[in-house]
Amino acid sequence: METSKVISATDANETKTEKRSTVKLDAIRDIEKQMQKLWADLKIFEVDAPDRPANNSNTFLVTFPYPYMNGRLHLGHTFSLSKCEFAVGFQRLRGKHCLFPFGFHCTGMPIRAAAVKLRR
Repeated sequence: METSKVISATDANETKTEKRSTVKLDAIRDIEKQMQKLWADLKIFEVDAPDRPANNSNTFLVTFPYPYMNGRLHLGHTFSLSKCEFAVGFQRLRGKHCLFPFGFHCTGMPIRAAAVKLRR
C-alpha cells in the first residue's frame, strides 16, 4: 500500500515572492495619460453657453444633490451619480445641449420655483 504525502495548508498556500510584471498595466496607464492630455487640449469636456437659446427639444438637464455630511457615503451615491453622468454623456453624443450643475440642488423646491419662474 502506498503512503500518501500529507501537505500542510501553509505549504500549499505559500506563494513565490517573485515580482510580477506591470507591462500591461503601464501600457494602459500611458494610454490613459495620452487620452487625458488629448481631451484637455481639445477641451472635450468644456462647453460654453450657446450664443442663442436652443430649442427645448435639443436640451437636456440633469441635477444631482451634493452628498450631505449627515451620514456616510455609500454605493447608492455612486450608482445614482454614475447614471446621471452616463445620461449627460449619451445626450451630448446625440448632439444635445446638456447642463449638469452638480451640487446646486438642496431640495426639490428651489428647482421647482426656478422652473415656475422661467415658465412665466
